[in-house]
Parts: sequence; structure tokens; C-alpha cells
Amino acid sequence: MTEPEVAARTEEWVRREFSVNPSDPRFARDVDLFEGGYVDSVGLAELLAFLEEEFSVAIPDEVLVSDEFTTIEGIARIVCRLGDA
Repeated sequence: MTEPEVAARTEEWVRREFSVNPSDPRFARDVDLFEGGYVDSVGLAELLAFLEEEFSVAIPDEVLVSDEFTTIEGIARIVCRLGDA
């Protein structure tokens, strides 16, 4: 699966699970999901479960604290990297 495909599926899931309004002008694939208030600590656990189930990847702890894991684009890059490992 390509990064754009992973990003699209992840964005769709985030919008649905966290009730992101389709007309929200702030929401984008490069927006910090945590600082933007879209995902909280409980949501992080749900997001990790989604990524593991949907893409068959386990996100290592050191990746969770990286700046890359804060956006949908970054998450897609991580998932694709881990999927190739």
C-alpha cells in the first residue's frame, strides 16, 4: 500500500471516529492531530489499535514520541516504513 493510500484511509478513520466536521478549514493531513485537539490520549490508544488492525503494524514507543507521528502524512510514512521492515 502506498503512502497516499494509507493517508487516505487514516484520514477517513480519524474524521469518522473523532467526528471531524467535513467543512473544518483547519483539518488537513499535515495538521498536528494532538495540538489541533483532534486526538487526545484516549484517542491515541484507539488510533494505535486502528493502525495495527488495518495495516498490520505495531508502532514502537520511540516512534510515538516523534514529531513525525503527529500528522496523518507522518503516520502514513511511518506505517509504510514499518510495513516494509
